[in-house]
Amino acid sequence: MGPRRIAMLLMLAATQAWAQPAPPPVPAPPAATGSGKRILLPPPLRWDNVMLSYRPALQQTATDFATLTGGLAFGMAPAALNALLPEPYPKPSWSDLALANEYPGEVRFFGVPIGSAGALRMNLTACTGARGYVVFLFNANGLLRLSYRLIGDKTCPDTNEAAQEIFARYVALGQGVATSVRYRTGNTQVVDITDPTAGYLTSVHWNQGGN
Repeated sequence: MGPRRIAMLLMLAATQAWAQPAPPPVPAPPAATGSGKRILLPPPLRWDNVMLSYRPALQQTATDFATLTGGLAFGMAPAALNALLPEPYPKPSWSDLALANEYPGEVRFFGVPIGSAGALRMNLTACTGARGYVVFLFNANGLLRLSYRLIGDKTCPDTNEAAQEIFARYVALGQGVATSVRYRTGNTQVVDITDPTAGYLTSVHWNQGGN
């Protein structure tokens, strides 16, 4: 192929490239406004080496639990926990606490009205019933479960919404920090927050009138 033919082919290719329309510009994202809905992104995940299982990349600790509960921690002694409450229980010593007969082993407890539970009330907006309360359950190793018990009454016949609010605050905690379950027994909505090392107790539900 001669030099003149090569030059003609190059000119033809350049002409065709110049004649192609330019790609349309990429539109800019709309400006954020105060009325727009926020997009909730899932937490980052950490996969195993063969990409068969994953876990949240964020590592939670007992500090996250204490931040949510106003300083409480699993394993805390009754007297130490009682000192954190806005309205302390009158006799928090181990021998003065009632037995929780529905649990295996020796488990003792005391409870406070949910209106007097301070940070544990979780800034609820829904009604809890006038007799709603929070129970603290202990074994020889200390606190092992918080149990919210919201009882419906004439002024608040359905405490389901309040139970949902409480459960939503705790369920975001990792299973290595706390185990959260929600259920109903009789006319009482229950949310149990349990030490993940509590063993068989994790699966035991409180039954209304069981004691």
